[in-house]
Amino acid sequence: MAFYASMRFRTAAIIVASFILSHAAGLLFYALDRRDTLAVTEAVDRAERAADISRLLHEVPADWHDSIISFSDSRNLRVWLSDKPAVVVPEPTRTERDIAAYLRTQVPRIAEGDLRVRFIEAEEYPITPPPFDPSGRAGSPAYARNDPDKGSALTISMRHDDRQWINFIGLLGPQRVSLPSLFLANIISSAIAIALVAFWLVRRVTQPLARLSEASERLGRNLFSAPLPVSGPSEVVLAATAFNKMQRRLIRLIRGRTEFLAAISHDLRTPVTQIRLRTEMMPASPERDKNLRALDDIDAIIGTFLHYARTTDDAEVKSRIDLGALVASICDDLSDSGAMIDCDCASGVILSCKRVGIKRAVTNLIENALKYGQKARVSIQATPHAVIISVEDRGPGIPASELEGVFLPFNRGDKARSAGSGGIGLGLSIAQAIAEDHGGEVRLSNRSQGGLCAQLVLPL
Repeated sequence: MAFYASMRFRTAAIIVASFILSHAAGLLFYALDRRDTLAVTEAVDRAERAADISRLLHEVPADWHDSIISFSDSRNLRVWLSDKPAVVVPEPTRTERDIAAYLRTQVPRIAEGDLRVRFIEAEEYPITPPPFDPSGRAGSPAYARNDPDKGSALTISMRHDDRQWINFIGLLGPQRVSLPSLFLANIISSAIAIALVAFWLVRRVTQPLARLSEASERLGRNLFSAPLPVSGPSEVVLAATAFNKMQRRLIRLIRGRTEFLAAISHDLRTPVTQIRLRTEMMPASPERDKNLRALDDIDAIIGTFLHYARTTDDAEVKSRIDLGALVASICDDLSDSGAMIDCDCASGVILSCKRVGIKRAVTNLIENALKYGQKARVSIQATPHAVIISVEDRGPGIPASELEGVFLPFNRGDKARSAGSGGIGLGLSIAQAIAEDHGGEVRLSNRSQGGLCAQLVLPL
């Protein structure tokens, strides 16, 4: 499984992403609030200058007014006199009302109806002040339309006397949402630190789950594997406890079934042996020979039962063997008995397994192929992850709908395949039990050329 698909990676990614988003949102709110605060502060500064100019014009002689207005007019604050107020306020906002109230505190003589305040955007400038080009100073028109750097402005009209109004346009610089220069470095360093801590903590939390997964895999290969250690968070402790209880119940169930089958098979052998002895003491006759053959069949069936019971509760120790040589020796022994076997098994395929169990499983598969197809082809193939022993025959095959059911004990599969073949339907069950004991499986598939292909897959 890819690392990015693990619970550890995804949980740590959620923590890091949440941290980055929360910090980015907090910084955005801070930047927006800072922008609004700077805009209001700059507007108050323009209003204070307008109030100072208005007070000065009332305190000096009238013939000085033109000079004062000329020297007060600048790029950032335009000042001029007009017969009518230049500012029209359809509906003042709360900020505009606050600025107007502040101005009246600075210039108490101005009544509420003699003061107008409005914020306008660069593209909304409806006011055209006189051209700004004072002699002796470098300058240009204060507000050239379509200037991309031009921000909003505060416009003020205050009554100067009975005939004139004094007008102001205070340029407010563009208020951009700027992020601190160290923001990116701060986010990256914090994210790396939190990612390391998150990975370590999440690993501590999810490690018991990984142990649970490994224990489940071991249980599939070996029912009698060591119990799962009970540790970790309370939820994992409960899961581990339930897992161990399930393993104990499975062991009791299988051992009970195995002991029951073994006990019945063993107890049946005593009366069968007694009947055989009595039959052998009878005078020779065709009926006597038939009874002895029937007793041989019964004894073979009982032996199969006992072997199946031992297989499902096998305590054989694994050892490293040459699997290719083992399969080749099985084919040679069966060939010596007259079986038609084509064996393609090279030696050198080393595997840790239970030698007696694997020999029994391979023998069952080959005998099935010979029984239903008269001829078998056996081969062995090593892959990076498993060893596959293939047994092919040219018999009638098995319908696809019945491929799974043939592994059930005493299931002899399709009637067309099993008619007249004998057996009691335990061969594939024994082979599957041995394969599962090694963590592998038996796969069945119908060949396109006809017949069945049985594969014993054993993981490395």
